[in-house]
Amino acid sequence: MRQALVAFSFRVSCCRGAAMLTVIHHPASLPPGYLFDGWRVVKLLGAGTYGAVYRVEKGGQHCAMKIAMHRPGSGDAEQADARLMREVGCLVHLRHPNIIGIHAHGRWPDIDTGWLYVILKFVEGYTLAEWVERMHPTAQEVVRVFEKLAGAMDYMHGRGVFHRDLKLANIMVRAKDGEPAILDFSAGDYTHAEDLTDAPLPPGTRRYRSPEASRFFKEHGDEKGARYEFKVTDDVYALGVCLYDVLTTAAPASGSPKATVEGRWVPKPARELNARVPAGLSDVAMRFIAREPEQRPSTAEVMRRELEALAGEAGPEWIVPVHIPSLKPPPTPASNTDEETPPERRARRARAVDAGVALLVVAAVAGAFVWLRPTPPPPVHKEISGRPAEPAVPRDAGVASLV
Repeated sequence: MRQALVAFSFRVSCCRGAAMLTVIHHPASLPPGYLFDGWRVVKLLGAGTYGAVYRVEKGGQHCAMKIAMHRPGSGDAEQADARLMREVGCLVHLRHPNIIGIHAHGRWPDIDTGWLYVILKFVEGYTLAEWVERMHPTAQEVVRVFEKLAGAMDYMHGRGVFHRDLKLANIMVRAKDGEPAILDFSAGDYTHAEDLTDAPLPPGTRRYRSPEASRFFKEHGDEKGARYEFKVTDDVYALGVCLYDVLTTAAPASGSPKATVEGRWVPKPARELNARVPAGLSDVAMRFIAREPEQRPSTAEVMRRELEALAGEAGPEWIVPVHIPSLKPPPTPASNTDEETPPERRARRARAVDAGVALLVVAAVAGAFVWLRPTPPPPVHKEISGRPAEPAVPRDAGVASLV
C-alpha cells in the first residue's frame, strides 16, 4: 500500500478569545465550512484513487472542486497530480454547452507545490445509466441526447482533444432540461500533451475500447515502445457502445449484465435484444460499433447527422419508453460524482423499496379477498403497523470517475 503524502494546512479563527486550529492531513478530509483557497467546502461528494471531489461555494455560486490525491514530487506512481493537470489541459480548450465547464484551477496552499485543484461547473442530474433506469426515455429522447453528444464530441475533436474514456458513468443528463454533458477528461489527450505512461494502449475502460485498439494490443503488446495511436473513430466507437448499452440494457445503473461487445464477432443487433428499439435506430447503433473503423462514421459530425436524420421519426415505437418502466420511483437528482452513495447502499435501498411495494400489494389483495367474501366473519380488531420504505436518497453523480 502506497503511503500518502501528508500535508498540513492551518486555519486560525478566534472563538471566545481563544485561537481555534484546524489541521488538514489529506485532500479527502476537508470538513464542511473549511476555506480552501477562498472556496467554502459544503460537503465531500466522493474520493477515489486519483482525487477527491467536493461541493464548494463562493459568493453564492455552487461548484464542484476536484483535488488531486497527491502533490507534485510525492513519488506517486499513479501520477494523480499529472492526471488532473492533463484534465485541466483538455478543459481549457473547450467551451461547449454539452461539455463540463471549468471555472478555475490552481494550487493551495503553496502556488508551486500545493495540492492541485480544479473548479468545475456544478451539474445537477443523472448519469446516463441512471437516466435510462429511472427516467425511462423514449427512442426520440435517446436520439436527441446522443445527437447533442455527437455534436459536442465533434467540437472537442476539432480543438485537438480526445476524451478516450467515454462511458455511461462519464456522461450526465441535466435534470431541469434534459441536456447531456460529457465529464471526466482525466484520461483525455490533447495536441502536444506529454505522455504520462509508456503503456501500449492509452488509459480507458476495456468495454469501450475499439476492436482495432484491442487487436493492436494483442499483436504488439509485448513490443518495447509500441504505442497505439488513438483516433477519432475510437471515440466514435465508445459513444456508439454507450448508445448500444442504452438501447439494450434496461437497468445499467444497477449492474445488470450488458450484451457482449468485445471480441472478434459482431454483437447482436440492438433490436434483436430489445424489440422496442426502432429498426432505424438499431441499424444506426450497429454502424457506430462496426468491427472495422472504415465501416463506422469517419467523424463525430457524420455520426451526428445520422442521428439528426432520425430526429423527425414519430411512429408509435418512437414515443414509448425504450424499456418497460419499473415500479421504482426516480430519486431526486443530485450532482457531480459517482462515489457518494456506494453500490451496496443503493442495493439495500432498492430492496427496501421493493419490500414496501410487495407489502402494499399483499395488503391490497388481502383486503379485496375479505371484501368479496359472501359471509364475512365477525370483525376482528387487529392492528398492523409498519413503517413505509424510505424513498431512494439522491446521490451525486458524474464529474469524475475517481477509482
